[in-house]
Amino acid sequence: MSNQIKAPKIEKRGTVLKIYGLLVFIFLYLPLFVVIIFSFSPTKTIVGMSGVTIRWYKELFQDKELFKVLLHSIEVGVSAVTIALIFGTAGAFFITKVRFPGKGVLRTLVMLPFILPGIIMGLTFLIFIKNLNISLSMLTILMGHVSFTTPLVMFQVSARLQRMGPNFQYAAQDLGANPFKTLWYVTLPMIRTAMIGAALLAFTVSFDEIVISYFLTGTWTTLPVYLYGMLRFGLSPKVYAVSGLILLFSLSLILLMTRYMGKSAEEV
Repeated sequence: MSNQIKAPKIEKRGTVLKIYGLLVFIFLYLPLFVVIIFSFSPTKTIVGMSGVTIRWYKELFQDKELFKVLLHSIEVGVSAVTIALIFGTAGAFFITKVRFPGKGVLRTLVMLPFILPGIIMGLTFLIFIKNLNISLSMLTILMGHVSFTTPLVMFQVSARLQRMGPNFQYAAQDLGANPFKTLWYVTLPMIRTAMIGAALLAFTVSFDEIVISYFLTGTWTTLPVYLYGMLRFGLSPKVYAVSGLILLFSLSLILLMTRYMGKSAEEV
């Protein structure tokens, strides 16, 4: 009898949770769909929209300045990811393999650039760079991006190293492999998917970052900062088209990242 009474309550609770989840999903993703719809509107507003057009996308591909800053963002993202992979992977090995007092404190300090608000990091870097009389350029933006992409890579890779354990390295050494061969032929292939997933995540964050880039940009700017400048003169359908392309690009990277993260989790 009690089981029969509990069953409807459980079903009702499940229905409420489904509705709640649907509302959260709509709240989070409805603005993204609206932006995509705007990008195909023949008018500058979605009100009274009749039909669709790719006019704004055509104008977008004819904008040389926009493609210039797009290449800048890609250049910064790839450079930041490359440096972050080198330093982040090395840091992951250090935190995972080396025992020393204060390891927990070091973990917290390493994560500070990623945890702190972007405005704090941007101001900090700007003050530091101005005191060294360094001109604002791609290098200064790259410094800011490396500061928060490196912790991402380090903690993704260290999580994989902790799950892997030392048995594989011990087995390779028992078979006569030196430390370099063990690293190259055993350890790196086993953490490869984690490194790729971390790199994709770091590139996505770097590509979309605007706050730190805004403080550190000079005449050399990135796409998010350029778009912010466009918005100061009002909403343009071209902005919607750019947002739609960035959304699709970011979604593709996230799907790839999820794929590699899943592979990393399945590996022993």
